[in-house]
Amino acid sequence: MNLQQAEHEAAAHRAAQFIVDHATEPITVADMADAAGYSQFHFTRMFAQRLHVTPNRFLAGVRFHHAKQLLLAGDSSVVDICHDVGFSSPGTFTRRFRDDVGTPPSELRRLADTLSDTTPAPFAVYPPGITEADVAAGQPKTSTGQLGTVDGTVHLPTFLHNGPGLEALVWIGFYPTPAPAGLPVAGVLRLGEGSFRLPLVASAPWLLATAVPATAEPLDHLASARPAVGVHPRPLTGSATVQLGLDFAAPWQFPLLSALPSLMPALRH
Repeated sequence: MNLQQAEHEAAAHRAAQFIVDHATEPITVADMADAAGYSQFHFTRMFAQRLHVTPNRFLAGVRFHHAKQLLLAGDSSVVDICHDVGFSSPGTFTRRFRDDVGTPPSELRRLADTLSDTTPAPFAVYPPGITEADVAAGQPKTSTGQLGTVDGTVHLPTFLHNGPGLEALVWIGFYPTPAPAGLPVAGVLRLGEGSFRLPLVASAPWLLATAVPATAEPLDHLASARPAVGVHPRPLTGSATVQLGLDFAAPWQFPLLSALPSLMPALRH
C-alpha cells in the first residue's frame, strides 16, 4: 500500500468511526466528509472503494445493528426504537430491517427466546436446485448457476478455543457483497475450526464467516457488540481452496446484521 492509499484508508476509517459515534443523530454525507477531511465530491467514492459500501449504506447498517441491540435488551416498541436509532418512518424501518437482518423486528425477540432454549446444531443451506449430494460430488451444476465448489478451512482466534465439548459455533456463508446483510445464499454452521465445502453461485461471490462461543447468550448470537468475523479478501469466481481466519471486527467494519440463527432447520418456513 502506497502513501496515498494509506491516507485514503485512514480517512475512510475516520469517517466510519464518526458514523458509529453519531449514528442516531441526523448526520449527513457532508458531515461524514468533514470528519474524513475530504470534500463531499470525492468522499463518497473514496469511502465506497475502501469499505465496499456507500456512506449512507454504512450509516443504515450501524442504525439497524443498534436497533437489534435495543430490541433484545428491553421491551421498547418497534416504533420507539425506529425513532431512537434515527429513522422517521416505522414502515420503511421495518421493511429495510427485514431485508438487512433477515427477519422482521418483531420476530427478532422471538428468535432470541428460541435460542435461550435451543443449542444450534451443525447444518447447511444451499441455493434452490443444489442438493447436499451435488455439493459432496464437487461438480458444478450449471443449470442452477453454480460456478463451482469451494473447499475451505476456517481458523479461530485463541479466545474462541473453548476446549473439548465447548466448541465455538462457526457460521460460514456466501453473500452478494462483502457486507454481511440479509441472509447468505449458501452457508454452513460447523462446530469449531476446520474444513467446510460450499457451492459457489454467481450472485453471491463473497465468503464471510463469524463465530460465537459455545456458551454465548442470544444477544451475542444476534447483536454482538464486537463479533469475531472473517472475510475472504476477494470475490470468488470458480472452484477454489481457501483459508479463512477470524478475529475481532474492527470498529470501521460494516456491522454483522444477518440474524443467522433464523436459518436453523426448525425455524425455516
